[in-house]
Amino acid sequence: MQLPRRSFLKSSLALSLSGMSPASLLLAKGESIGGKRPLLKPVHDQIVCPWSPQHPRHDHQLILPLDENRLMLVWSEYYSQSKQPAQKKGHSGIGDHVACQITSMISSDRGRTWGNRRVLQPNEWKQNVKHPNLVRLSDKEILFFYVGWDDQRQRNVYLRRSTDNGLTWGEQRQVSEPGWYCCNADRALRLSTGRIILPAHGPYAKQYIGGTAYKGGALHSFVFYSDDGFRTWKRSANSMTAKGRGCHEPTIVELKDGRLLCLLRNTNERIYQSISQDGGAHWSTPEPTKLPAPESPAIVKRIPQTGDLLLLWNNVASPTNWPRTPLTAAISKDEGATWTHFKDIENRTTVDAAYPSLTFVGDEALIAYYSRSTKWKRDSEVTLRIYQVDQFYA
Repeated sequence: MQLPRRSFLKSSLALSLSGMSPASLLLAKGESIGGKRPLLKPVHDQIVCPWSPQHPRHDHQLILPLDENRLMLVWSEYYSQSKQPAQKKGHSGIGDHVACQITSMISSDRGRTWGNRRVLQPNEWKQNVKHPNLVRLSDKEILFFYVGWDDQRQRNVYLRRSTDNGLTWGEQRQVSEPGWYCCNADRALRLSTGRIILPAHGPYAKQYIGGTAYKGGALHSFVFYSDDGFRTWKRSANSMTAKGRGCHEPTIVELKDGRLLCLLRNTNERIYQSISQDGGAHWSTPEPTKLPAPESPAIVKRIPQTGDLLLLWNNVASPTNWPRTPLTAAISKDEGATWTHFKDIENRTTVDAAYPSLTFVGDEALIAYYSRSTKWKRDSEVTLRIYQVDQFYA
């Protein structure tokens, strides 16, 4: 008897978490690192943004603590019917360019339950709006970044500011020069100097600035940065790229000595890294790490309780976008020089698990990522798994 899709996924999850993985659920083929990694059992596991015919895709999420008790989940929520002129016959499907808005929910119990949906940024562009980033400036002041997609020539970065802890948002301001840009969710950060940086990528060559169509050329990564809170913005003086399709979807962490470590997606079967000595104004030539990866992004953040770095990424070597499983966690105790304590967050080959976000709340780590069946690839949901920080060290 053939199980319905939902039942199949739930039964697969139960087998995987119990360690009873059948042959069909073995780890993805391809080189990985960390040997026989344990699968971490979360203290809480939930699909927080489920698939529906009205909302067939959810991804690019982040979680921001609002105060001691409340969290705000923000994500890209696609919708199946669109009046946008770029959508043929009004049906928007699930591709990257289709209709999408940025939506939020609030939790008052550290992520265990979530309230009603609220559209944070409606779609005012010809295609969509997505890639949310939030940076806290003070107890009440938050910056909200996003990318509005009009067409293959114009995908621009915007921001709004809240002065009441996210209840309302001010007028929209454009951060980027007109052109083609992309910013992954949950990547913006405020440095110890007060500088705000927003990692980004695009076809950085001069001919693309001002609206030249992107045609699949080498991608370049860089940052937008501001030293006056949000009023003026500059861009890195140079960019990061590599052979193949270039480097994109950067994730950045500030090291203890003030340098910035950037990890980069590319097609060369390894995570690449670059270093900035001056807060993101200039970057070293990207070099491969020892971490196997497909063309899929990583995220790295510092664990507040220990001061170590926690990395999440798809731990399998591939020159293509796939496979996007397993999703692995690793810890660095030496500022990214080496990585240890490899553990899997998700290892079913029946499920893609990628584009993770990472938030620390007290003694817990909240890891959210898009999950979808590798067979259908039309049922993208946001899964949230919560762990005790000490589980990553066990």
